[in-house]
Amino acid sequence: MVIRYTPCQGRGRALATHGRRAAATAGTRRGIIEAARELLATREWQHFTIEAVASRAGVTRVTVYNQVRSKRGLLDAVLADLVDRAGMDQLLADTEHLSAGDACAEIVRRTCLFWHSERRLLRPLFGLAAVDHDVASILTQREEWRGNQMQRLVGRLTAETTSEPSLDQADVLAGVTAVTSFATYDALGAIADDPDRAAVLLNRVVRSLTG
Repeated sequence: MVIRYTPCQGRGRALATHGRRAAATAGTRRGIIEAARELLATREWQHFTIEAVASRAGVTRVTVYNQVRSKRGLLDAVLADLVDRAGMDQLLADTEHLSAGDACAEIVRRTCLFWHSERRLLRPLFGLAAVDHDVASILTQREEWRGNQMQRLVGRLTAETTSEPSLDQADVLAGVTAVTSFATYDALGAIADDPDRAAVLLNRVVRSLTG
């Protein structure tokens, strides 16, 4: 019996090989991000280096650079991963079927859960923003993105409000964005140890701002 090699078989093998390589690359990136996250949460900032992350992830320094390009890129990848895993970029889509008031309560609740679960990592990062330009720049970009989400939420809330607004909408947005920020959450002290309790408090503040 003669088994002939066909082009279809070749393409199938090539696709399988490509799939394995893609999976391996994704696994390597995941390991690097996890290692970086662990270091950020447990070590001082000056020890957060490409070399330290590579060592913890069990890869070479070159591999880390190939994945994230720089220390700034590594930090951005960690924050993007946090947001993605918590579904923070889906808050508006996940609550669009709710009334504006219920959507607000759910968004504030999930935001508080996110701040609470990542508090150990985020607290030193927000502190570092005062002295490190790269950290400040990345966090500013993230806050601008969060502010855009809050703008859409405020738009829904004010549209459903029957009373005359007492504040300019720009001021309302600034207030809501500040109230739902990590800095505000972390400043709640013992209340922040219970994200559900914090969410009830902060939601009331948000609703008082939006009328």
